[in-house]
Amino acid sequence: TDVEDMFLAHISGMDTLARGLRNVVKLIEDGSLDELVRKRYQSFDSEIGALIEAGKGDFETLEKKVLEWGEPIVPSGKQELAEILFQAAL
Repeated sequence: TDVEDMFLAHISGMDTLARGLRNVVKLIEDGSLDELVRKRYQSFDSEIGALIEAGKGDFETLEKKVLEWGEPIVPSGKQELAEILFQAAL
């Protein structure tokens, strides 16, 4: 209710926004998070991944691929590493 409090709250909010933007710039410039995301979703660039993303992968095609390839090996998504990189930028 105090004008000075509202003014200081506005300044604090703008400072927080500016700090967040600077941290995002760090993440973008060092590229570490981008590289992690690229590796995590690299299968989307494969033949079958592109087919699925394009909405053209029907169940019959996918079933043939699963039977051909066998049990998949699921790599780590490196979630913890992504969180460390993100937190380090804060």
